Order: sequence, then C-alpha cells, then structure tokens
Amino acid sequence: MSTDESQNLVTLSIDGKEINAKGGELLIEAAEKAGVFIPRFCYHNRLPQVGMCRMCLVEVKGPRGFSLQPSCYLPVSEAMEVITQSEKVKKAQDGILEFLLINHPLDCPTCDKGGECPLQDQTLTYGPGESRFAEEKRHWEKPIAISELVFLDRERCIQCDRCTRFADVVAGDALIEFIGRGDHTEVNVFPDRPFSSYFSGNTVQICPVGALTATPYRFKARPWDLSQVESSCMACSMGCRIMVQSSQNGLTRYLGLDSDSVNHGWLCDKGRFGFEAVNSADRES
Repeated sequence: MSTDESQNLVTLSIDGKEINAKGGELLIEAAEKAGVFIPRFCYHNRLPQVGMCRMCLVEVKGPRGFSLQPSCYLPVSEAMEVITQSEKVKKAQDGILEFLLINHPLDCPTCDKGGECPLQDQTLTYGPGESRFAEEKRHWEKPIAISELVFLDRERCIQCDRCTRFADVVAGDALIEFIGRGDHTEVNVFPDRPFSSYFSGNTVQICPVGALTATPYRFKARPWDLSQVESSCMACSMGCRIMVQSSQNGLTRYLGLDSDSVNHGWLCDKGRFGFEAVNSADRES
C-alpha cells in the first residue's frame, strides 16, 4: 500500500469489528469488502446512488445515539460505529420487504428471474415470513412490449430506479422513466416512443426482479439448467467480457461481466442478442 493510500484510510467499527476503508467510500461497499453483506435493491456499484429502496438501512451512531441510515448513501468516516444486525435493523428489513410484496405477484414459477432474483433471496433471508395484508393485489396489463427486445411487467416492479438511472446516465437514452404518483407510480416508456436504445438489454440484466425481461430468453431456461463459460464478445473489436450461457445444446443468452478496463459489465444489444444467429436454422444449410 502506498503512502498516499494509507493516509486516506479511515478506521470504523462494523458489528464490533474494526475495519479500514478508503475515506469517502460508501458504507455498503466498505462493509462488503470486509465480508459483511448488507441487503440492497436500488444500489448498483456502476450507477449513481439514490437511496430509494431503504433495504440497506443499518444503525449508525451519531450525537444522539444510534439511528437507522441508508448504507448505500452514507460515506464512511473516522471512528464511525455501525450495527448491521440488531432488532431495529431486522424490523426495518421486515417492513420494507412486506411493503414491496403487497402488490408483487406470486408468479415466481413462471417468472424469468426465478432462481436468480434478489427479491426472492432476500425475502427468504431477511423477510418476516408472512404478510399482514390480505387485500387483493394491484393488477396491470402484463406484459407490455416496450421494444422488440424488452417486455415490461409493471406488477413486478419494485421502483428501484436502476433501469431509469442506467438509461439516463450510462446509455444517455432517457427513454424509460417513472410516471404517475402514489400507488399509481410505474416505470414505463413515453407514448408512441418505444424503448429504442442500443443498450436496452442492460436494463434487463440489472433489474433485481422480473419486471424487465428479454424476449429471446423468455421461458427458455432456468438458471440451474444453464451451463456457462466466460468469453469475449465478437460483435465488434471492443472485446467486451461476457458470460456465455447454454442449455439443451443451444445458446440461451449472453450476460455482461464487469471489467474495469473494457465494458464495466455493460453490453450493446448487438453483442447481447447476437447469439440468436448461432442457433439459427439457416446455418445448417
């Protein structure tokens, strides 16, 4: 470690264990590097943080004692004291998941995200186990095609803002956005303007639920059925890092792999969906 890096380190306490972290680093990132996973939905290390889902609430000591604060929005500081596992934190996580599931459909067996869904995993790990809500869930038309490659199921959306942040900040195509207010808030595209972005497939990959699904992959396979291998995209000379997944002797999808020097996990739609040419029947002639 260089002298400059060591001078920029701060010491903080997480669950009674002292760790070192870079000054200004987000608490959720510092905790993960120290082996402490804090649940999250809206947080993504390649997107600007918004602190919307509140799933990452932890107790942080302040002038008036410990209080709940979002770890994805809070930079570490010297002598910070953090508690990630307590009754107060557990109650907050239970409440967030209970509210997210009020209108979320119970269609996991048919959802493309089933088996690799953070909402499934975190509900099992951090959820209350049962809901106090017995009312009828909200229903919308499902799914709707917002482009030739992407379907939107608004009932599943948990409004984490990942897709809209990516479209606006990373892709520069702000073609998907929140509309409506209160319990009528939804993610959707503008009237008569399809989601015609060259990078639309990335929103499907980073969506933490099955609200956005890719038409070439819909109902094709389950994660536990897939064989996979790391490779490089050959759609252009960039050489983006990808995960090639296959099932039943056929390619099912490409996923972007995070590589600092190349693609940061993103793929263009040509590279992401180009695998369909490999499975084409025209190649046999």
